[in-house]
Amino acid sequence: MDSEVVKKAEKVLSNNEYLKEFAALNKMSTEAAKALLERLMREPIVSEQVEKFVFSDEGSPELKGYYSGEEKGYSRGHEAGFAKGAALGVLGTLAVVVVAGVTIALKFRE
Repeated sequence: MDSEVVKKAEKVLSNNEYLKEFAALNKMSTEAAKALLERLMREPIVSEQVEKFVFSDEGSPELKGYYSGEEKGYSRGHEAGFAKGAALGVLGTLAVVVVAGVTIALKFRE
């Protein structure tokens, strides 16, 4: 995931039109958008300082809940997606085996 963030940031920074669009969508100046993307390229993951602040007494309960929800939501979404893909793969393989078995059985029956 981290390399994906860096690639997307590089893509936006390489094109002024993308940078202007990114800045407009996030309601910031192009200079601020450029600085943010450059920072994301250097540090694509959340630093320990941010986590300490979020879970300190200074962090609001809403911020703590949001941050925790983001982390858990991503983790659960990834796990659910993997499980669903594995289950569909197994079911697809079983369906092919059953169809092949029925076809072979009908050919030998004739």
